[in-house]
Amino acid sequence: MKISESTEFKIDIKTVVSIIVITSMFMTMYFTLQSDIEDAKKLPEAVIDRIEYDLKQKWQTEHIEGLEEKVDELLYWARKMDGKIESGICLEKQKKNK
Repeated sequence: MKISESTEFKIDIKTVVSIIVITSMFMTMYFTLQSDIEDAKKLPEAVIDRIEYDLKQKWQTEHIEGLEEKVDELLYWARKMDGKIESGICLEKQKKNK
């Protein structure tokens, strides 16, 4: 395909309107974002209070303790099942020996 002075390029009205609408949407989003950034620059810096830090630390500690409890329950269950499996194997060996 060659592009030259005689090359025709056809585009319909719907496509032109779509391009204009999409371009205007992006421009609007860009300028809105720029405005929001300028507004945010004027705000005072965020301060993390000691209370916020303590609450986050408390939540993390509680979450870790909850996970530790679940792990302990799973270990108990696994040991219990292991004991049942071993006792079942021992019973099978006793039956074979008789």
